[in-house]
Amino acid sequence: MEIRAGASALVLLCVALAGCAPELDWRELSVPEGKFSALLPCKPRHEARTFSTAAGTLTMTMYACGLKQGTMAVAYADYPAAALAAGQMPELVDAARDALLRNIGAGARTEEEVAIAGLPGRQVYAEGRAGAQGTLLKARFVVAGNRLYQIAYVGSGDGPAMADIDMFLTSFKLRR
Repeated sequence: MEIRAGASALVLLCVALAGCAPELDWRELSVPEGKFSALLPCKPRHEARTFSTAAGTLTMTMYACGLKQGTMAVAYADYPAAALAAGQMPELVDAARDALLRNIGAGARTEEEVAIAGLPGRQVYAEGRAGAQGTLLKARFVVAGNRLYQIAYVGSGDGPAMADIDMFLTSFKLRR
């Protein structure tokens, strides 16, 4: 599916940003236009990219924090109302998840339904490879209105402690 390009952009940016911040310096990121806040362990970089999907050309907006051994990022994209009317949002979440998994060559994974900001969401944990290096993915996906949010850590398994990754993932809040 064409959403693969957007998720590929997320992983490529995550790899490119790896190594930018050697320490965890937690701060709250509040993005009024994105209608969310989250804790990040460094000052995030902002980037927007367009990609093609079956629903049309979309823009993915991302706030990513590059660490020595990985990246923590929150990304979102708004889908046309027609995608919602056709009931495609679960398929779009699946496509976003699958694209991230493909990008790290992940085989085995765990997946569970979780509440994210009071909405039904999905959490995925997987291990794969980015080049010759083992890579861990822990991500959450949630749909609010016509917006798909991705909250993800991609990086080395010997990067931040799992408690730090979980703190980042669970700090995501929707703002009205």
